[in-house]
Amino acid sequence: MSRTLFIQLERLGDLIQTTPLLQEFHSAYPETEIHLLLLKENKEAVTGFSAVDRFHSIQTKRVGKLNTQIATQRGQPSDDGQAIINELELPHFDSLINLTHGALGCWLAERIPARKKEGGLITDAGDWLWQGEWHAYLLAMLDFREHNQFNLVDLYRAAGPAGPPKAGARPYVARARKLPFTLPTGRLVALNPGASRANRRWPEKSYADLAMHLQAQGFTPLLVGAPADAAVCQTVLSHLPNMIDNLCGQTSIAEMATLLECCELLISNDTGAVHIASAVGTRCIGIYGASAWFRETAPWGTGHLVVQAPIDSDLSTISVRDLISTINASLNRSRVEASMSNGVEVWETSIDSLDPLGGVTYHALSGELSTTNKFARHLRTAFSIVLIGGNAGEAAEAESPEEADILATSSALLEMASMAEESLSLLKAEEISSKDALEALTHGIDQGLRELVMTASRLPHIAPPVHWLDWVLRTTPVSGARDVLALRAKECARAAQILYTALALSQEDSNWAASEQ
Repeated sequence: MSRTLFIQLERLGDLIQTTPLLQEFHSAYPETEIHLLLLKENKEAVTGFSAVDRFHSIQTKRVGKLNTQIATQRGQPSDDGQAIINELELPHFDSLINLTHGALGCWLAERIPARKKEGGLITDAGDWLWQGEWHAYLLAMLDFREHNQFNLVDLYRAAGPAGPPKAGARPYVARARKLPFTLPTGRLVALNPGASRANRRWPEKSYADLAMHLQAQGFTPLLVGAPADAAVCQTVLSHLPNMIDNLCGQTSIAEMATLLECCELLISNDTGAVHIASAVGTRCIGIYGASAWFRETAPWGTGHLVVQAPIDSDLSTISVRDLISTINASLNRSRVEASMSNGVEVWETSIDSLDPLGGVTYHALSGELSTTNKFARHLRTAFSIVLIGGNAGEAAEAESPEEADILATSSALLEMASMAEESLSLLKAEEISSKDALEALTHGIDQGLRELVMTASRLPHIAPPVHWLDWVLRTTPVSGARDVLALRAKECARAAQILYTALALSQEDSNWAASEQ
């Protein structure tokens, strides 16, 4: 029997967002024994999860300590890290997929025996490397996050069998059979005002004002959250003339899942609560701003709404009126009728079965999509087609400056791929030394890429494939001139193909729209 180990040492929300990948992997490879290494405190969330055969865990405090220690001393041995490996007593694996960005997870991934590995690795020399094109995308998207179209769940799923998810697919979370308290009657709306950082919390006074509006509309609002959110919930209560039920800190993870399943709606900051709610089928309204960006961590499923303030802005930018308008849109399954605060947008999630990878896409419920954002949707499909191994489309001649940029960038990337192929041929023929080839013949390729990266900062329609390529070339483990050149030849060609395919899709979409008029 083959064995695969998944490493997920991030927070609760990340674990829940990993479960669709694990479910699909189990379905595609039923004979494979699946192991999961996770935080001990999160293990309750996946109790009874049949997609995993064996669980292994490490305490959160220990992980946090070693993340800091290993990150600052990457090239040095870690006795504490080795002690964890000894304690885990893991078998040899056929494959290992590391979904953790923290230093400990990457350090362990390099040292746990496995024939094939994906994700982050920290070598004995202290190099932090990444294997797998979708794992490189996770790193690269911070350079173009406003134009990224992939939800984290789908980037995780891409590390597995990929393809559109099954109808009705949802993340998994364990549910308790009963609650330790009696719920109030009425149409329940859960309010989750907590978050891991203060700048990612919508103001407590705003939550209180929203609770009063919900009461006036005949709903029964109640406060929920982890024990760490107790002070925030008390502040919300201090602004209310009439008390509402405060269930913060009174539930385990499984009990929180059962509680949210009983609610008609969850209104929450970007926390693990939105992922618990999506797993039990409760619609969410997520509040995003500061460093939280909905395209990455919106709840996975159809019919959830997200209210996004401009990136890096204060969440107070979002008004109570904005939330009321969004609640009405959620209940009525309609567009947002009222105008939103300056820069605030509302988006609805939907599972797309037409995309080769499949997964969550976003539809604007307020305002109109810009041309750049429309093209970014085609880039998502193009990434899926090319990285999964599909056929690229045929683009026509450029009809706009943006299309001309795309064709010029594609041409430059193909030229770099050709240079790498030519250099590789010379190396194989032993006409020049490996050292000379690496220093002289890759110089033009690397210089061309640096110029494209600089250009991408002002041309967002070419940015995602260019930054993705940059991270792939910088972080993929390679040894020797031949591997370096082979990597450049392959990935420069694929980046060109992604841009060319996106342009073909965009032109096809424009032609279809014109024929409908």
